[in-house]
Amino acid sequence: MTAAQGTGALMKIGLILAVAVIVLRIGLEQSGAPDAINNIFGVAWLYLIFPVLFAWRIAAAYDANRFKALFKNVFLFALCTRLMVLVTYMLAYLFQWNAPRFSVKMGGNVGGNTTPFVGLVLVPVRNAIFWILLATAAGMILGGITLWLRRMSSSPSKVT
Repeated sequence: MTAAQGTGALMKIGLILAVAVIVLRIGLEQSGAPDAINNIFGVAWLYLIFPVLFAWRIAAAYDANRFKALFKNVFLFALCTRLMVLVTYMLAYLFQWNAPRFSVKMGGNVGGNTTPFVGLVLVPVRNAIFWILLATAAGMILGGITLWLRRMSSSPSKVT
């Protein structure tokens, strides 16, 4: 079994979960839920969980290119989820959502004298690029540690 076969279903589950988290968070924000609750429902938490799960599956698949497979999965997961979030920022600008994360004061794209280019393109793309890089780096660290630990636990111990 290759790493791709082992992580394909996991990727689908992760992306479905990401859609659910995004929709739930938008619903909570629009209903006026406190920020403490809204922050619990963010895709950023998934960037800490899914790289470990990907690495676990990749290590079990005995793929020769484990780190390459991990990078591919972590990067694709970050890219897909951030594209989903990018759409929410565009919608926030179009509908002038008042959630704090979309506020210009918080680095968002709603309020003030935000132009359509800034609101629909610049801020969403800037945020996506930043989070894709951050999520990929964090995922490679967490997933790499997981691969290393799995390799150490599966290697035969030396007895003298």
